[in-house]
Amino acid sequence: MAGMAEITADAVWELWNRIRMTKPLVHCITNIVTVNDCANLLLAVGASPVMAHHPEEAAEVTEACKSLVCNFGATESFDAMLAAGTAAKKNGRPILFDPVGTAGSSWRRKKCYELIEAVRPDCIRGNYAEIMALAGDRTVAGGVDAPDLPGQAGRHEMIWRDMVRLAEQTGAVIIATGKTDLICEGTGGCQIKNGSGMMARITGAGCMLSALLGAALAVENTAAAAAGACAAFGICGELAEQRTRRANGGTMTFRGQLIDAAGMLEKEAVITRYRGGQFIS
Repeated sequence: MAGMAEITADAVWELWNRIRMTKPLVHCITNIVTVNDCANLLLAVGASPVMAHHPEEAAEVTEACKSLVCNFGATESFDAMLAAGTAAKKNGRPILFDPVGTAGSSWRRKKCYELIEAVRPDCIRGNYAEIMALAGDRTVAGGVDAPDLPGQAGRHEMIWRDMVRLAEQTGAVIIATGKTDLICEGTGGCQIKNGSGMMARITGAGCMLSALLGAALAVENTAAAAAGACAAFGICGELAEQRTRRANGGTMTFRGQLIDAAGMLEKEAVITRYRGGQFIS
């Protein structure tokens, strides 16, 4: 993955337009809870999803795709992930790995390490708890939705240290998502502050972001592109919350509005709302 470049609002918009124009085919091996939302999100932004979970076809399908997303909510598809990941690496396709549930399951962490060692993903994205658990092989929370670890003073500094260690161990760009998204490449990186609190109240926002990252890395396999995708998705969340409140809607309204916002995102919204790019070292 190429080095981190300055991440401006114009760069975020340019990335979004390139996804729309190139329409990358993204292979997503993701969990049954969010598979429909991931597919619709990719379609909304102009990409094309394919979701082949059988190990007998996963490699062949991946060879025709521009990137691969492996979501560990689909632990039953571990063999398919191995086959697809091997094919992606052989053909120079970027791999995004989402370690769902590793914060509360030592077995998942063990299998994650096996997959990471076998296919060497380009990017690993999880919530704060998942990244901390994966970096230190420790249980830090129960369930799969534990984005902020409230009550821990200096948690960003602690998470950042874990991210740097995980980046060194894996060679991947590490993304920890929460109220502030942290993107780490080597020992440096940036933070993105776009987003909506309502994104944590629906199932699948993180999985949708991982799918979107697959599309972004398909057009530009850089840490800057990964950060841009996080920013754009956060802006979509802000727009979706605004429209949901105007409609006096709840979380299910927000879920639909989030996908709509991704499909209708305009340059003005990116330029005026973008809050990111601050470098960390």
